[in-house]
Amino acid sequence: MKKIKEANIYFLIIMLLQLFLPVYILFRVLNINDIRLMLSINHMIIFIVPAIIYLLITKQSPKKVLRLNKIHIKDVLIVICLAFVCQPIMTFFSLISQFFFENEIGNFVGQIVSTPYWILLLLIAVLPAITEEITIRGIVLSGYNNKNIYVACIASGLLFGIMHLDPQQFLYATALGFILALVVRITDSIFASVIMHFIINGTSITVQKVVSFLPTTIDSEFSLKAISLGKKLVLAFQYGCVAILFSYLAYLLIKKLKKNNIKRGIIDKESFYGLENKESVFNVYFIFIIGIYLLVMIRQVVLT
Repeated sequence: MKKIKEANIYFLIIMLLQLFLPVYILFRVLNINDIRLMLSINHMIIFIVPAIIYLLITKQSPKKVLRLNKIHIKDVLIVICLAFVCQPIMTFFSLISQFFFENEIGNFVGQIVSTPYWILLLLIAVLPAITEEITIRGIVLSGYNNKNIYVACIASGLLFGIMHLDPQQFLYATALGFILALVVRITDSIFASVIMHFIINGTSITVQKVVSFLPTTIDSEFSLKAISLGKKLVLAFQYGCVAILFSYLAYLLIKKLKKNNIKRGIIDKESFYGLENKESVFNVYFIFIIGIYLLVMIRQVVLT
């Protein structure tokens, strides 16, 4: 089977498992009611088990498929800086989304924020940095190895946004997915995106944990959807200016990362821009994924 077709089919299966696998039956049988434990089990069943089955069936090297390669210490420092630089960019996209959709993930975190901090880090930062990276920047991105780096990163970024099955998360998850895929292709190491993913999620949960200890004067029912158009435009302009500045900083860091790895011989012009491969990333399976996602999102919006 062609690699890109294989990667898109794999993601389609993961998406269908997220939508239709009745994991709740397992929770009922085992009498599991804790949403934190349910989240952990769900991630293992949806992301880790299929990855193991995929590697066993295809008999491919986990190291090669998942890019389990060492990352240079200088690259680690750049990736850490990039993770913090990306935060205002993600905040801007999240803000725009909240003008139209409720922040369900924020509401979920609010329900479990009283959990001990180290457990929150494991659930919100460590777990996704492993399971989601194995899926998207591991197996799926490996199917795009012979495509132009920007085409591959845009496609995997879109899939990362779709994977969250949440309209509010789509914009910032897609943008982040593009950047994460880019650093993985440049460093040829999944550890680059794992580090970034952990820091970004870890910073978010840390801020929310700190805020939970402060006396609140904000209405818990407050929604950005309800504010006037004028206030939305002002907020979008303010956050947008900050996002543009930090996007330029992100560009400089990625440029430095690329320069370092060209010098080391990890990437070259051919590997960066892709080999001759006429197989389209946006094939019928990709279109099918987008179609299912749109139907699910429309249903969510109508029901809410």
